[in-house]
Amino acid sequence: MRMSEIFKSSLSTLKMNGRRTFLTMIGIIIGIAAVITILSLGNGFRKKTLDELAQDSKGRPSQMFHFNVSNMDADWSKLDPFDTNTLDGIRQIPGVDEVVPSSDDEDSVNYATLDFANKESKTYGTKYLDVTNQQILYGRNLYDFDSKAAKRNVIIDDIVASDIFENPEKAIHQSIKIDGTSYMIVGVYATELTVKEIEDIQNYGFGGSDAPQVIIPRGTNKLLNPNANVDFSIKAFYKPDSNVSGISRKIADYLKENGSEKDNGTYEYFDMSEMMESIGQQVSMVTYFIGAVAGISLFIAGVGVMNMMYISVSERTKEIGIRRSLGATQNSIQWQFLLEGISITTLGGLIGYLFGVGIAIIAGNFLPFKALIDVPTALISVSISVLIGISFSVFPARAAARKNVVEILR
Repeated sequence: MRMSEIFKSSLSTLKMNGRRTFLTMIGIIIGIAAVITILSLGNGFRKKTLDELAQDSKGRPSQMFHFNVSNMDADWSKLDPFDTNTLDGIRQIPGVDEVVPSSDDEDSVNYATLDFANKESKTYGTKYLDVTNQQILYGRNLYDFDSKAAKRNVIIDDIVASDIFENPEKAIHQSIKIDGTSYMIVGVYATELTVKEIEDIQNYGFGGSDAPQVIIPRGTNKLLNPNANVDFSIKAFYKPDSNVSGISRKIADYLKENGSEKDNGTYEYFDMSEMMESIGQQVSMVTYFIGAVAGISLFIAGVGVMNMMYISVSERTKEIGIRRSLGATQNSIQWQFLLEGISITTLGGLIGYLFGVGIAIIAGNFLPFKALIDVPTALISVSISVLIGISFSVFPARAAARKNVVEILR
């Protein structure tokens, strides 16, 4: 009997017992759907976590490099560990997209203390920019001439303005001391802090936001703080999908050999890619563990498949005897029952995969991250279904094939 005929016969038998077949598949469907949902959401969470920790808004990974002074006799005011030639050399390394000195990194937030008249001093997140484009509520933004002329002008957000004055509008053209230096408030802008960040600041006195609450012209800061011109760290941005660890080692080797201040100190970096890989592995381990717990239902479903197959063998004893008497071999009988079990679990696995993907996508709409569906997960789910079909159908199939024809017909 040809394999195609055996397969058609198996499908016909399953179709005739459609209700029992479907009830048996439910366990496989639920188990596969649970595993796919957990893995998809876990992969999505891992991707979002790593992206937030390692990539900027353009999807580029980055790495910080620092210079540590070892020559205590060096004149710190003349040190320039990341001069123009050094930065240009780093930019020529393949895979490097951009190199930004720490003083020019607009994503970094410093902290400054503001002194209020008759009020307690407070510390706020501060940035130094040449030009601003904030959502102004009162006054104006900072312009280029504020920085070039080193004007002691400043703009603050509405939360700071409310801390100083009862009405933020009254803050315009008022004087305020920032780290002991007087500035004039020329603008009040809408805060960029989230509700949670505002609550953290109110409850704990500080927050973890990158949104500044005070913005000072960069030129003014450099004039008042000459040491601000010296960059002891840089941030290198890499092209997306680059080998971060490999490029970082090349930059470190370049700085060690060609750094402008290599004789006065050491250039160091902390390999973020290794930390990201470790975090990714830990998240994956938790995801796989939870998926394995959900996969226990697959084992239970497999037992259900085996039970159904044994019942089927018992009910079709006469059919087996007649087929054997007409020339069917033990091998063909075994293959028919084995294909029935594999068909049930494979079809259940495909349906469960589709259900799992659908549930994961719907759940992702209510979570801060989206489900990540990948091809390997689909292949694994189908493979598991086939493996369950083989594992839990082979013994009933052998039992059917080994039945004694004489005893059956008697």
